[in-house]
Amino acid sequence: MMNVTKLLNSPIKIFFAGLFCVLLGFLLPFLIVLGFIENSFALSFFIYIMQLVGMILGVIAAAGLAINKRAKEELKRRKAKEKEHEKEQETEQEDTVGWME
Repeated sequence: MMNVTKLLNSPIKIFFAGLFCVLLGFLLPFLIVLGFIENSFALSFFIYIMQLVGMILGVIAAAGLAINKRAKEELKRRKAKEKEHEKEQETEQEDTVGWME
């Protein structure tokens, strides 16, 4: 289990794992229809599970990407506020210097 968590530790990796599952869930039925693979209940169940897992991983990856994007935007916004606050403090210090002259 630890190896899986190291492998799927970013939303992009999760997205590609989901894409692989969905593509496998598409290609296997296509090969069955063409007659390259003989159909069975177990294979059909496996294909269904692969498609379902791929869709779930895709949704999780999309949520993870959205969360990362919001966090980056929030960090940029905070840095901009801090710079603006520092500029205001510098101008206040410059205004008070030499006021008794």
